[in-house]
Amino acid sequence: MKNETAEGKATVADFSNGKDGSTEIEVSYSFDYKEYESLAEVQEQFSNAELVNLANQRTKGTANSGARQKAIAPYAQDPKSRAAVREQMIKLAMSQGKTKEVAEKFVDSLLS
Repeated sequence: MKNETAEGKATVADFSNGKDGSTEIEVSYSFDYKEYESLAEVQEQFSNAELVNLANQRTKGTANSGARQKAIAPYAQDPKSRAAVREQMIKLAMSQGKTKEVAEKFVDSLLS
């Protein structure tokens, strides 16, 4: 078993310092976790009942995810629609450091 560190990012509404949450910010974070290298290490850490429960949760989650995607597919937005293109352009502008408001104005000016 070895200890690992990974990085993550989350986009959240900003309510800090009395802000109203109308802007989103990207927050970076890191986390530590254990990576198992053998079945023996896993069995040492978890009981057989816990392993069966983890396996059942994994298979249920995978089946649920597939069924959900299939069920909602007819309702998905056409990725080539004007609204979808606008949304992607706004996200791209925000990834380049623009605020949501500035990105929306910029994209709307390009699309008009």
